[in-house]
Amino acid sequence: MIYELAENRNWQVLYKAAIVKIDSTRQPERIAEAKKVIVERARELFQMSGDNFEEEQALDSAIAVLHALHGSVKSRSIALHLPGNELKTA
Repeated sequence: MIYELAENRNWQVLYKAAIVKIDSTRQPERIAEAKKVIVERARELFQMSGDNFEEEQALDSAIAVLHALHGSVKSRSIALHLPGNELKTA
């Protein structure tokens, strides 16, 4: 698989960092960064000749997951700010 070459893994590293919820405060930033790199890689593949079908499919899937995850993070953020959902302090 060509997309597993070291120089093509940057998008995969950023994608994995975005979907793993270690620090939820940085998750929106990680999602945006991963999306940016994935789009850049997709543009590179578009300009290349050759069989890049597997990586193109992986990029499409990654973008779909990130888009759904972004929507989920955004919904949680909005829900936290609705009246009655404020954090209670002792």
